[in-house]
Amino acid sequence: MIRGERLMLRKLRPAEIDEEWEAMVTADPVATAVLPDEAQFRARLACSGQLHDGWLDLAIDLEGILIGRIQTFVPPDRALPPGTFDIGIGLRGAMRGKGYGREALVLLTDWLFKHAQAQVVEAGTDPANHAMRAVFRHAGWGEAGIVTEVGRDWVLYHITRQQWLASREAGR
Repeated sequence: MIRGERLMLRKLRPAEIDEEWEAMVTADPVATAVLPDEAQFRARLACSGQLHDGWLDLAIDLEGILIGRIQTFVPPDRALPPGTFDIGIGLRGAMRGKGYGREALVLLTDWLFKHAQAQVVEAGTDPANHAMRAVFRHAGWGEAGIVTEVGRDWVLYHITRQQWLASREAGR
């Protein structure tokens, strides 16, 4: 468990896996490029809470209620250098615009640098997803270019260990 001011990032409960699959099926195409294989998705979430081969799935919990999911993952068509982690995040619609995405992103980024020997943490978002782009900027991440994955262009954001440590010292 990773605790923040308002949120806790934790292992998904078995009953929440159905809810996460439904959220994936109904997700805005701006946020989700390709629907994963259902059996593989469910199997992966059943192992949530454990970092394994670059994959980690966590529930975003607000006062005991699942409001979304945050993950690290390995892109399908791009090898990541050692110490690099890709993040994906999804919040329920009613939970957006309240700072929860930023808090979850900061909590997981901090954990990756402190406990998973991360050197770089990165994430892509659809160029039209202005809300997510603002979350990255407010969390101290910088734009790192465009990456093409699963047949789409994504704006790639990232932050290095040195940048993260400097931002923490500056009180961001």
